[in-house]
Amino acid sequence: MKEMIQKNKGRLICSAFVMCVGIILGYTCENSLWINGTFAVTYVIAIAVTFYDNRNRQQSDKVIRMVTWIVPGMTLLYNGIARWIDMGVTKENLLMVILYVGMGLLFVIVGNYLPKVKPNRTIGIRVVWALQDEENWNATHRFSGKIWVAAGLLSMICGLFSDSMAALFLFIVAIAAAAFGSILYSYLYYKKKLRTGKGLEVHYNHKVVAVYVFIMLVCLLFTVWTLYTGKIEICYGENEFTVQAEGWQDYTVKYDAIDNIACEENMFRDTNTIRTNGFGNLKYSMGHFRDEIHGDYIRYTHNDCDTYVVMEVNGSIVILNSADDAQTREIYNNIRERMEKNICKYISQLLLYFSKMVYTRLM
Repeated sequence: MKEMIQKNKGRLICSAFVMCVGIILGYTCENSLWINGTFAVTYVIAIAVTFYDNRNRQQSDKVIRMVTWIVPGMTLLYNGIARWIDMGVTKENLLMVILYVGMGLLFVIVGNYLPKVKPNRTIGIRVVWALQDEENWNATHRFSGKIWVAAGLLSMICGLFSDSMAALFLFIVAIAAAAFGSILYSYLYYKKKLRTGKGLEVHYNHKVVAVYVFIMLVCLLFTVWTLYTGKIEICYGENEFTVQAEGWQDYTVKYDAIDNIACEENMFRDTNTIRTNGFGNLKYSMGHFRDEIHGDYIRYTHNDCDTYVVMEVNGSIVILNSADDAQTREIYNNIRERMEKNICKYISQLLLYFSKMVYTRLM
């Protein structure tokens, strides 16, 4: 390990410097502490694990360069964009575009390096069938390089349609296909050699296999969870109501700030809606949106319901709904009722004020 550190001393110093520049650049941005902490820990682990494996002394210099620079590069890119957004620069679905293009570029770069990776236990497609057979390793990484580049290019194309749920689905499928396709290819190659009598049977460590299966299941469940997670609840107060959103920031509206309220249906059926800053998945849409009919508006809605409560609040449009039409109409009635009570209360206070003034003058 010391030998490799000494050999790559200059490269490590430069990459660590770029890492620090990225962290400093986004230091005051929202959520920067835990995100940059994750980047820093990932960088240290990647370097330590790679340099600890003695077989990596003979590893391709391009591969070592990739491991050294990939996390600092991502840190600098993320924090630069976070600083850009923090300064007030806006762009439709900027974060989703960055996700698609950034991940796509990462997969293209890694895909180009994969065929050059020599057998080791820290870098590459490290399945047991490839680790115990150099021919399998080389064939797997040549195949993996092609499908990782293809997945990367497909991900970058998804960035052109960042507001579409179909693009998100295609992105997830492309990344999953690149990862699991490589493993499947290696296994099929192993089975093919076994049938022809050219390969040796691999004896598995069942505990290790169980751990890998568990990790893959957790990743799969997390992906599915993100597509459906979220919650929208409305809490009514005496003078205001608050939309409590799980997955995005809460939003509070004062009743006396509502200029107009209506209940409408099928508002977004024939519109091209763009999320400019918010959260969205298969179940919910929350945050700031834009379309050619309504312009810019704030939205907290369930995607399965086509009935909406539309309000004009201090010149801005706010759109809400619930899980079904009946509950949405109940929201409309509750807000309207409280608006009327608030108006009556205001008129009562105004009459009381004038009554006191008249009484004072008469006395």
